[in-house]
Amino acid sequence: MSIQRLVRGDRVRYRARVKSHGREVATRVFDRKSDAVAWEQEQARRLRSGEWFDPRRGRVPLASLFPDWVASRRSLKRKTQEADLSAWANHVAPKFGHLPIASITEAQVSAWAGGLVAAGLSGSTASRYLSTLRSMLAFAVADGRVSRNVAALVKPPKAGRARREGQFLSLEELEALALACNGPYADVVRVLGLCGLRWGELAGLQVGDRVKVPGEGLRLQRTVLASSSKGGLYVDTLKGRRSRTVALPAAVVPILDLWSAGKPPSAWMFSAPGGGPLSESNWKRSVGWPEACAAIGRPTLRAHDLRHTAASIWLGAGADPKVVQRILGHASAAMTMDLYGHLIDRNLWEAAQKVGGTTGASDPARGKEKAPNSDEKGA
Repeated sequence: MSIQRLVRGDRVRYRARVKSHGREVATRVFDRKSDAVAWEQEQARRLRSGEWFDPRRGRVPLASLFPDWVASRRSLKRKTQEADLSAWANHVAPKFGHLPIASITEAQVSAWAGGLVAAGLSGSTASRYLSTLRSMLAFAVADGRVSRNVAALVKPPKAGRARREGQFLSLEELEALALACNGPYADVVRVLGLCGLRWGELAGLQVGDRVKVPGEGLRLQRTVLASSSKGGLYVDTLKGRRSRTVALPAAVVPILDLWSAGKPPSAWMFSAPGGGPLSESNWKRSVGWPEACAAIGRPTLRAHDLRHTAASIWLGAGADPKVVQRILGHASAAMTMDLYGHLIDRNLWEAAQKVGGTTGASDPARGKEKAPNSDEKGA
């Protein structure tokens, strides 16, 4: 490294050069020699410590990094990869794809994330797109393109549309919904509403997934999902890659007996009429889902709300939150409480009535006691 004095007319400037293995890898021009020396010394320190990176590598557009970044994420679940590709194509690339990586600033990222919410996206959706950009810039850091991830400290947007609250049915409403649905696939309503399965978990059930020890149950090992990019269904591992066993309520056992009768262990439990796993959209058309929901006075009910229904029914039956966590496949009982704690809270008042004397209500019998006499000793 060296400092070169440049004279042009009556103006003097100073060029600092950075060399590595005999090759010039960076250069900058300064108005003051002290600034050139300081920059040169800082580059020398970074070279010695292994922190130095070639600033020219950050001058390429972000889009040029896209193929390698996609390749680095091939070990992730397909659903995550498809979500990343969609976020990139529709939101990240139009805003940042043409910009040199090193030119992207934290302020730009923050303004972009806030603008997504202002445009009407929910906070969770905007956060998902921000996560994609963060991942790309983290890859840029690992690849020596930039020294830091400018999106790392940008706070995820929290404004926008309120998160939709899940609906849940009573046992009576669940049965009414099943009766309002058409055809044999109406049985699916009872299975979802009592076992708490996600749709993909139900679609991924095979006859051989039934277990008998220590009691009737289902061993969930796979999920069937709809591709967001190409359409069609594909088999994947469960969310979190964790298999689990779900205990079967007595009302579900004869339903599964019927659907598994005469089928080999590898057959789909709820197979589509033409074979293969059952898709949610085709199932809804088959049973007349919109009409059935309207018939019970729940026109906005989603199939996923049957999972909320199962949580409500199990908690209402007195199941411990840890048990419900295992039924639903949540990572922790705390997550179950965050989602369904309000269903447990409603039992507090019932418990208070059973306890007696702790609710603050006055005892009528006590009103009949003789009031203390102020003239008596010890009053």
